[in-house]
This record gives sequence, structure tokens and C-alpha cells, in this order.
Amino acid sequence: MAPTGECPRLIVDCDPGHDDTLALVLADVRGELVGVTTVGGNAPLVDVTRNALLVGQMYGIDAPVHRGAARPLVAEPRNALHIHGTHGLAGPVLPELERAVASDDAVEWIIETTRADEGIWLVPIGPMTNIATVFRLAPDVVDRIAGLSFMGGSADVGNHGPVSEFNTLVDPEALHIVLTAGVADVRMAGLDLTHQFVVDDALEADLRAIGGTGAVFAADMVGAYLDNVEGWVGRRRGGLHDPCAVLAVTDPDVISFTDRHVGVELRGELTRGMTVVDRRPGDRETNVRHGHTLDHDRARSILLDAVRARTGVSS
Repeated sequence: MAPTGECPRLIVDCDPGHDDTLALVLADVRGELVGVTTVGGNAPLVDVTRNALLVGQMYGIDAPVHRGAARPLVAEPRNALHIHGTHGLAGPVLPELERAVASDDAVEWIIETTRADEGIWLVPIGPMTNIATVFRLAPDVVDRIAGLSFMGGSADVGNHGPVSEFNTLVDPEALHIVLTAGVADVRMAGLDLTHQFVVDDALEADLRAIGGTGAVFAADMVGAYLDNVEGWVGRRRGGLHDPCAVLAVTDPDVISFTDRHVGVELRGELTRGMTVVDRRPGDRETNVRHGHTLDHDRARSILLDAVRARTGVSS
């Protein structure tokens, strides 16, 4: 199944991470992946950068990888090793790395690329540090990109605090800069959306049934992710977060959006990193297209087809 309409061009800013891996596969199959930039988050920068290179190598993704920020703008670094494993990709046996980064300056590469080629989507699915730095150093980029689709925040409960989602809690100052930069089309895939894209034993089984190295690699990742989620929250079920931000651009008809105003809490002792999604009735200034409902069956089918395509197995 191919994307309908014009194929969007994407720069994916990520911190692989299990769900980042599947997001990269989706981005390369459903869009035109111009490049990948890395940011410290799910694991330290050295690990997530290696993982991004390994994912490209494993799935035949030719987009260059550029190393980005190792730490947030203000806060101390955080990671999610309890979910993604010591090096960020627990589960599969990792092959020997044969690729190298294209540069050590993701921010400058994003600036140069978006200035030279108008109409690219930015898809940050980790902490927003790189993107905020781009907007601070080169505010003209805001008007040159097609838009920005991010995984982060929540209109409901958090996952690394009562109301705070991991990516926003790692660098809320960066998210604030991005949300107030004036990007014309910002799409939000928060936890209230991404938990509708269910990761469970059935998804692992469906991936494994595809066969081939890439699909088995993905199944092993999902199995390890479920093991860690079960150990953390006591149930073998989670959300497939990062692919939702890609789908919001490549297949937006699988998501229902409502224009909202979204802000981020920077100072609250209990609420730092909370995204405040204003859902009050009435006409209000909006800055985000808030994704709130997902067609799970279609999203799952698209994902499985993408893995099948990059595994080289016909349906």
C-alpha cells in the first residue's frame, strides 16, 4: 500500500529507542526520508546515534545520520533505559556497525538543508533540544519548513510523572521554544493518542510471522519492550508512540485532529513538563493540531506493510 498524494519529505529527529526504530522504517517507506538527526533521550547520545545508524543499516535506509545534542538546554539529562534497555535497543542481537555519521552538527545540517530546500517536514520524536536550537539560531527556518509533527506531551496522564510525558519532561524549555516559534502547522501526537496504537503480544507475533531478518529484529524489539513495560507497570501492553508522529504527516487520515492551544509547564514542582491542552469551548487562539483519535487497525496495517517492504518480504 503506497501513500496517497504527494510524498512528504521528512527530517526525523530521534533517540532510538524501540518505537523510534519503527518510526524510521515508516518514514522511509511512507515518505521521503531526507535525513536523520539524533538527540540524547531514551539513551545517551552515543548509544542513540549508534542505534540510528544500525537501524539504517538493518533496513536499507539510505538517509544520512547527523549527531545532535547530548543534553537538554537547561536541565540535567534523563533517559529511559528501564524501558529501552542499557543501550536503547534491548531485545534483538545487534549486528556489527558498518556505517558512520555524516556530521557531528545536526543543528547546522538542519539549518542548511531547510534553507536550501523549502517544504520539508520536521518530525521530532525525542526531546526537542535540536529543533529549539535550530529555531533560536535560524528563525527564518520556521517559514521554510512545511510543518512540524512531534511525539510528546499528553492531554491526559503522563508516563514519567502524573501529568508529564518523557520527551517533554527531558527538555520542557525546548518544547516551549518550539510551540511559541510560530510554525504554521504543528501536529501533536501525545500519549492520549499514542496509547491507542497498541503494542502487545499479538503485534510481536504478526511481525515475527512476516519472516525475514528485519521483521524478526522488530519482533525481538517488541518482545523486549513488552517485557520491560510489564516489569515497570505490571501489564504486558503499551503504546507505539513515535510512529504516530510520522503517520500524522504521511497518513494523516488515520488520525483525527482538533486545533487547540498547547502550552508547556516549566516551573511546577509536580507539573514540570506538563503539556496544557486547552479544550475549553469557544474561539481561542490555537498553535497546535492536537491528534486525539487513531484508526488503530489501519495504522497497524500500514506499519506491518512498511516492515514487510523494508524486510524484502512480499505480502
